[in-house]
Amino acid sequence: MISSRSSLRFVFVLAFVSLIISSDQGEAADDIVAGRAEILTGTVTVERTGGQETLKPGDPVFVQDRLHTGTGSSAEIVFVDESRMKLAPDTGLKIVGYHYDPALKIRHAAILFIAGKARFFVQELKEFDDRRFRVQTETASVASRDTEFIVSYESELPRDEVCRGGLTNVLCIENSIIVSSLEFQGRPSVLAANMISQVCGPNLPTPPRFATAAELARIRAGLD
Repeated sequence: MISSRSSLRFVFVLAFVSLIISSDQGEAADDIVAGRAEILTGTVTVERTGGQETLKPGDPVFVQDRLHTGTGSSAEIVFVDESRMKLAPDTGLKIVGYHYDPALKIRHAAILFIAGKARFFVQELKEFDDRRFRVQTETASVASRDTEFIVSYESELPRDEVCRGGLTNVLCIENSIIVSSLEFQGRPSVLAANMISQVCGPNLPTPPRFATAAELARIRAGLD
């Protein structure tokens, strides 16, 4: 079970990220198109204002949408800047914000990870002055600008007293990413290609190390 302290910390950080993004966008969040559904298998649902519906290829995806893949299902979403994410089976996440403005050379993206596993392909926008792309779980924040990485998150580990707040696993596939514990934002770890790290509960990220062939196969399973 997640502690009240952990929950409050998580809500505060997300509210802060959401506030930054929504202030940039200047319109109702649920009217902002973040991207579109492209490749779907099995049952993929979206929760938004008005209820829940089944997502179909070509459907728009909006800021504040919650996406869920069922058992044996997957989804690939293409964002407005041509960045992509692929959701493995039994995965849920929320698009907290997505602000893309080529004229101002800005991209601000924030994804809240609820459970499961997803692969992110972040579009390279070298000419942009600000091109932040962040994925956040209950225990960690993963920041990127133009790379490819995988995040998995287990929210409930009842037999693990240390990881009561959940366990985040991160694999960097190309370039580099920054992984931070929500408890210690000022002490991040930098992962290069093929490096992995974990954030267990409120602890610091484990030291980055190169993944073994077996670990790469396990982490990438269902996302290639």
